[in-house]
Amino acid sequence: MIKSNVLPDVQRDVILVTSSRTVWLGAIAGVMVFSACASTQFDRAIDAQRWSDAASAFDADTALQHDESALFRAAMLYTFPNRTPYNPARARTLFHQFLDLYPNSSKRQEAIDHLALLDDLQRTQTENEQRTHELQAKIARLAADTIALRARLDSIAIRLNAEQDQTALLRKVTTRLENDLQDRETQLRALNDELTHLKEIDLKPSKAKINDKSDNVKKIPVR
Repeated sequence: MIKSNVLPDVQRDVILVTSSRTVWLGAIAGVMVFSACASTQFDRAIDAQRWSDAASAFDADTALQHDESALFRAAMLYTFPNRTPYNPARARTLFHQFLDLYPNSSKRQEAIDHLALLDDLQRTQTENEQRTHELQAKIARLAADTIALRARLDSIAIRLNAEQDQTALLRKVTTRLENDLQDRETQLRALNDELTHLKEIDLKPSKAKINDKSDNVKKIPVR
């Protein structure tokens, strides 16, 4: 009788343990399936550093614009000049959208910092463009002055040959004009050098100013 009473209890415990393990394994499998489904085409393209594909995937899926992690990663995608979709204006728009939708996000300060940097770069670019236009206008005026001065010098040279009596006077005028020409050419060279230097400046965000953190950004859990 004792043997028959103990055996059912042991069998019941084994069944309960086995059932609990089955439920636990089932839960793990469910989480794995959910994680696989949660990985979007946009996320896979970002993780593989296929920037153009990531931009296309983001534009094609409007739901991503309401996903905290995807929205932040998309803003970062358009921030860096070494990526094909580089677009500072789009990056600013997405960062503003991110801050409006998720003001308490753990990425809030990082988004604010990137916005400030993009704004500074935009101001620098605008100032350089204005300076470039000014330099080009000055160069055009100096080039015209140079042509006019050379024409006058050529005319005086002809007159010197034809009018020996006025040689002394014309030489004085020639000397003055040559000095003026030399001064204009010096200014012209300086302005051309400054313009060339401006054109060589990379106005895009440099690696020294922006640390590309987006490749290491982990997906923010969906709240």
